[in-house]
Amino acid sequence: MKKILCALFVVFFAASAGFAAVNVQEFENNVKLHTFSTEDNMNDQCYIAESPEGLVLIESTAYKPDVQAFAEYIKSLNKPVVGALFSYHPNGYKTYGDIKIYATEGALKSWQENGSVWGLTQSFIQALGDTVAGDLPESAEIINEGQTLKLAGMDFVILHESDGEGYGVEIPAFNAVYRHMMGSKTHNILPAIPYIEAEIAELKGYQAKGYDLILTSHHAPEGQAAVSEKIAYLEKVLELAKSSKDREEFISGVKAAFPDYSGEAYLEMSAGAIFK
Repeated sequence: MKKILCALFVVFFAASAGFAAVNVQEFENNVKLHTFSTEDNMNDQCYIAESPEGLVLIESTAYKPDVQAFAEYIKSLNKPVVGALFSYHPNGYKTYGDIKIYATEGALKSWQENGSVWGLTQSFIQALGDTVAGDLPESAEIINEGQTLKLAGMDFVILHESDGEGYGVEIPAFNAVYRHMMGSKTHNILPAIPYIEAEIAELKGYQAKGYDLILTSHHAPEGQAAVSEKIAYLEKVLELAKSSKDREEFISGVKAAFPDYSGEAYLEMSAGAIFK
């Protein structure tokens, strides 16, 4: 377990972009983890790994005001950005300046025309208009699953994700792992039975690794208790996906089993994909 020397919760106001909350944790070896939480319907979480040598960004966010607020917070730290690990949320990347972006081939492809992230971004623009940060990187330095990057003196291990497009990141300095979605008491997008099975195996791997922190894009950082809860959820959802005769029965069964879970839209998306 990495020792947390202090934890400081900061409420940060960006004059040009409204309100966001930042949680800063300081660890051994003079490294810090900044969790930037947007106060909007996306509940996006962006992360900054900080060492004496500089800053490493992990993900961006969806709306232009939040992108601007994150950029202002980055600037307030008065250190160089030595790299950005963008996987599922590279939106608004130009706002952070001339930064080096790292991505797997699958992640980069998802940002390009007709890719999954590109498609979601276009749908957000159609629904919400110019407030969405629609600019996506056209290029990146390609990284591979299993590769270890050393940025700002910290190691970042690139991990496989179940969707085969984006990537996860193990961060030994914090004994943490970043993945796109998890979140206790919230539904996730689960497009197929093999995907659910892969997610269960992945999370059991997190238990074996003993990570202290699970960092995700749509939920505040959590620990191993949340991993156990999510495995139990996925196992029940898998059972219902196999036994339900149609999407309505599946949705009804999941809601009955997890009545206090949020993210109903994600459950609807899962049902639509599993029961095509």
